[in-house]
Amino acid sequence: MEDKERFIYENKLIKCMDTSILEELGLTNAEIKIYLALLELGTSTAGPIIEKTGLQNSVVHMTLHKLVQKGFISYVKKGKIKHYEATDPENILKFIDEKKERFKAILPELISKQQYVEKQEAEIFEGFKGFKNMQYEFIEDAKPGDEYLFFAFYTEKPEDYAYVYNFYAEFDKERDRRGIITKGIAPTRIKKLIHKRQIPKIIFVDFPTPSNVSIFRDKVVLTPWEDKPISFLIRSRYLAASFRRFFYSVWDQYQKKQKKK
Repeated sequence: MEDKERFIYENKLIKCMDTSILEELGLTNAEIKIYLALLELGTSTAGPIIEKTGLQNSVVHMTLHKLVQKGFISYVKKGKIKHYEATDPENILKFIDEKKERFKAILPELISKQQYVEKQEAEIFEGFKGFKNMQYEFIEDAKPGDEYLFFAFYTEKPEDYAYVYNFYAEFDKERDRRGIITKGIAPTRIKKLIHKRQIPKIIFVDFPTPSNVSIFRDKVVLTPWEDKPISFLIRSRYLAASFRRFFYSVWDQYQKKQKKK
């Protein structure tokens, strides 16, 4: 095979090889070409490398110097001429490990500088099946003693949603099984629907309050079903704390009135 044909053939092989990992390690295109060329040449002076890679003389000499500094190649001097040799490819793993250890050394400092930004997100659930799945996701991280607060599910025609109240009766049992403390506030007009749920800590009020809102840990559930059965699960410590404060402002006000009677 003539030299020109060999050059084209070998360069095609280099192009076919996936060298992206070498790029991710910080090698330039010229550094990769020279490193691969040296793997094939064995020990070599600059001349054959220039010929094999097709790179300019100045580029090759500058790149060889950088590869030596990075530890990818070494050289011995015979007289005034440098003879280069690629390091064993397995040594690249040591190079990676060294970078990893250096990063570990500064990791604590990086973490200390990190500003904590609380994650906030919302999920949308459609239909009754989505509503049920959302409720179980709502309490998936429950621990015994956690509080589940709710402003009761309520619509203008609550009798049309008896199946929702039936589900809540089953869901009450699941919360009890997990040791969750449940407290609720509901309008007096739906007392009959909720009464069969046997929630020990619930108050019925005749003044306006929010409806279809549940609060648990750092999450809030909204179920505005008047127009369409769509539910929202919102993860927000701030929003949960805001609704929790409002819940207890109503709860405490009611308890005070009861004591005065």
